Amino acid sequence: MSPRRTELVTREVGNEADAARLRELVLRVVLQLPVDDVNRAELLVATSRELRALLGAGGGTVRIAVEDLPEGTPLPVLGEEPERLGEDALLVPLLRVISEQRKVLGWHQTELQQTNAGLLALHAELEQQRRRLTFLDEISRMLVTSLAEDEVLQRLVQHLVRAGFAETATAWVPVEEVLSCAATTEDEIPRMPSQRVIAAARTHRTQSGEGTLVLPFLVGTQSLGVLELRRPQPDYDEDERELGNHVASRAAVAMRNAREYERERDLAETLQRAMLPALPHPPGMRVCARYRPATRGINVGGDWFDAFTQPDGRLVLTVGDVTGHGIDAALMMGQLQKALRAYAIEGHGPATTLGLVHKLMRTQDTDLLATAVLAELDPETGVLRWAGAGHLPMALRSPDGAARLLTERQAPLLGLPMTSLEVPEHATVVEPGGGLLLYTDGLVERRHYDIDTGLRRLTGAFAADPGIQGEPLVRSMLADLLTDSRHEDDMCLLLCERVASENPDAE
Repeated sequence: MSPRRTELVTREVGNEADAARLRELVLRVVLQLPVDDVNRAELLVATSRELRALLGAGGGTVRIAVEDLPEGTPLPVLGEEPERLGEDALLVPLLRVISEQRKVLGWHQTELQQTNAGLLALHAELEQQRRRLTFLDEISRMLVTSLAEDEVLQRLVQHLVRAGFAETATAWVPVEEVLSCAATTEDEIPRMPSQRVIAAARTHRTQSGEGTLVLPFLVGTQSLGVLELRRPQPDYDEDERELGNHVASRAAVAMRNAREYERERDLAETLQRAMLPALPHPPGMRVCARYRPATRGINVGGDWFDAFTQPDGRLVLTVGDVTGHGIDAALMMGQLQKALRAYAIEGHGPATTLGLVHKLMRTQDTDLLATAVLAELDPETGVLRWAGAGHLPMALRSPDGAARLLTERQAPLLGLPMTSLEVPEHATVVEPGGGLLLYTDGLVERRHYDIDTGLRRLTGAFAADPGIQGEPLVRSMLADLLTDSRHEDDMCLLLCERVASENPDAE
């Protein structure tokens, strides 16, 4: 379908005046057409360009026509001599459009600037929150590295100073209703708390001012002490005070845990020491023993030793270790110790006794297991019958001082889900002047070397000098093997020696 076309005017253009009149006609036409101001300007510019080209070619005929007007649109009305409209008829509406566009553009630019400013502020806030969370995470990880309250507080104040949160930091704890310095980064330990420290301890509220921030260690409504932070001006702002309260709160939880662990550790150690037996003194024999609780955490309660004589004079020696730590392990240790003694006194041999103890453990409502070694020694002949269940090998020392481990096969751990336990029994001889050493893993296991290295150190210490026996030998071995005074597991050592006939009282 061909487009609807209406011829409006035809003119000859031969000079500049003709071109100006024709351009005026085009302006009059476009002002009457349904075209927006920008398109009108573009049409007029195109017309001027075409007219210049036509004049440059020597002139010609120009026809003005419209095509495909919308239905109901009137045709432009043109007179023979149209009145000159001037540039304002086109430029004023166009300038108005440009002005409105500039306003809209300006509004969008303002919105964009505000959005960018908001994004920058949000980014800064998120970065600040990230730094705070990282700082608190470092504090939390640092606080769980120890179960000793003094270590927890000392590491806390040092970390706060290293992180730049304070120039000096001091932790105060109540001791017999008086605040005492428990940890500090100051060169000298402060003797008296400041008034702000006293006020924070009394009111359980944060105190601040003059470059000081004092925060109570609160767990619920219970105050465990006070954290005092100092730095030069400016004072701590609200965000820093809030962050400081988070730090003090986490430290308070670590302090509470440390105190609870210490309390349970002390209770378990007291219970275990109460169960330690009195050592027998059979003729021709020397028996020495040591028990050392763990110095860290609550790793106490599982190790035991026992030594007693049967009615026929034979000496029974036993050492064991209950898996786990704390009160439950200490209670299980006491039951096993008494059960081993009872079964042995009834006349059961080492293997049978361990098998009976295993059955006893299987009747208990517990997931705990145990290792044990049980030895029965005839003081007159030196014949040694023994059996073990998952325990470290005993060490045998000859009269010339040579030592070796009794590595014969043992049964699995006591208490495993097995109806019965096959326990092999072995025999050897302890010669006069020789000795037998029973111990638990706390004597030989260390983080910085493997168990084989620990056993080699044990036999080396046991065989160090054949002239040292009894208590001096025990002291010498402990000095060699427990070089680190802070060990993480409790330890038992039981030494039995046959005294040579020519030196029955030697120590």
